[in-house]
Amino acid sequence: MSDNDQAIRDVVKGASVIYVGLFLELVIAFVAQVLAARYLSVSEFGGLTTGTALLSVGAIIGGLGLASGLVRYLPRVDNSEKRALTQFAFSVVAIASLPLGLLVSLNAEFVAATIFDDPTVEASIRVFGAAIPFAALLNVALSGLRGQSESARYAFVQNILHTSVRLLLIITAVTFGLGQFGFATAYAIPYTASLVAAVYFLYRALPEVSESLDQDRRSEVFRYSLPFTITELSSFIYRSVDIFLVLRFLGSAAVGVYGVAYAAVGFMQMFSTAFNFIGTPMASRLESEGDVSGMIKVYRSIARWLAIASVCALFPLGVFSTEFISVIYGGEYAEGGLVLTILAIGYAASNVLNVHGPLLRALGKSKLLSFNSAAAAISNVAFNIILIPTLGIMGAAIATGVSFIIRDGMATIQIHYYTNRTPLSRATLTPVLISLPFVALAVLIRPIIPVSFVFLVLISGLFSIAYVLVILSITGLFQYEIMILRSIEEKYEIDSWMLDILINRFS
Repeated sequence: MSDNDQAIRDVVKGASVIYVGLFLELVIAFVAQVLAARYLSVSEFGGLTTGTALLSVGAIIGGLGLASGLVRYLPRVDNSEKRALTQFAFSVVAIASLPLGLLVSLNAEFVAATIFDDPTVEASIRVFGAAIPFAALLNVALSGLRGQSESARYAFVQNILHTSVRLLLIITAVTFGLGQFGFATAYAIPYTASLVAAVYFLYRALPEVSESLDQDRRSEVFRYSLPFTITELSSFIYRSVDIFLVLRFLGSAAVGVYGVAYAAVGFMQMFSTAFNFIGTPMASRLESEGDVSGMIKVYRSIARWLAIASVCALFPLGVFSTEFISVIYGGEYAEGGLVLTILAIGYAASNVLNVHGPLLRALGKSKLLSFNSAAAAISNVAFNIILIPTLGIMGAAIATGVSFIIRDGMATIQIHYYTNRTPLSRATLTPVLISLPFVALAVLIRPIIPVSFVFLVLISGLFSIAYVLVILSITGLFQYEIMILRSIEEKYEIDSWMLDILINRFS
């Protein structure tokens, strides 16, 4: 087996672990969010959404990009330096994030009343501000596990433990009627529990031998990492600044409706997240060995299925979006249906184009990533300011989608410039073209579909299955896909006649 084929197998095997974790996280988080949305008022839910967004931006600023630095350098440094490198990252982030968290939490009243012009979100800001250091350090610990390719432990902490503790605390908040403050606390406390578990697993995963990290290496890691503060902050801006701007222009009730749509579309993120989680360290290793062609091949192999999976997700989240929100969250959030459709289209495009971002990381182009994110962030802010006053929350969704295209489109051009090739190919475009008649048919029959959970699942599932079968009938299974199916059959000792029929029919 070639090194490239082995790399593809490693990515898929690792991604399968992350997918299991992401699926469990989404289910648990979904239940928790529905409880919060149905128990709190729309305005209170908007305050909770604002607090979580504030926590995210605080963790980014306090993290100084060192989480990204660990992902790149842990696979590259000698075993003797891994522990010292990790301790360096933790120390710097702790020193940076603790004062920031205190500053936000102690000035929550000023932030709510003066900056956001909505005193009702004070409780959320106070609680989430205090959680900033824990969130920043958790990002470092999880990135350390990622750099060590500890997929199962990462998935347990991030996807299972964190969301499970949150769900239990939210149930407690509902039981005792604790209101917005109780729900904010339920969202914040899991960062502490997850941090303890992640640090323990990372300590076990690192080599016991340890040498001090020389000053040159520290400077190198810090110089590489620091631009990711801009990258991640810009990423937050083009993904979530609309939360703050909707709050400023339209109030917390509008944030509640927009927040439901934004959270629902998070299901689509898991497709690219899992592959990028494993693919980034793998691409970094291949690039360090001079195998740029192999690096591109790894991502070209997965881009086709990212496109297929994204189209399948568009049926419930894009075509039947209003029905999805009404059934799951309640009729008071139904006006977020069109917003969900716009966001779903933007996320579908991002899933496919986003394969170029990890390749830029592997090439060490952190400054380019910062530039791309900054350009997307600036455009997102500008479009939000222009569109929200005229189009409301729909304008915020359009601004977010456009910013995705700007960021990922620029990365696509840059990867082609530096490598003279791209992961995108005819194999990626074909599933997109085949999807068009299926989406059109779903739109036509939408008015006659009963608004119920059972029909929503049934009709979305039927369209997805038919779509995948048509793709396989036209394009068949590629060689690497057959290789992966056979390796799964061998690994789990599966003797399935159905799998043999599938391979023989579509190979």
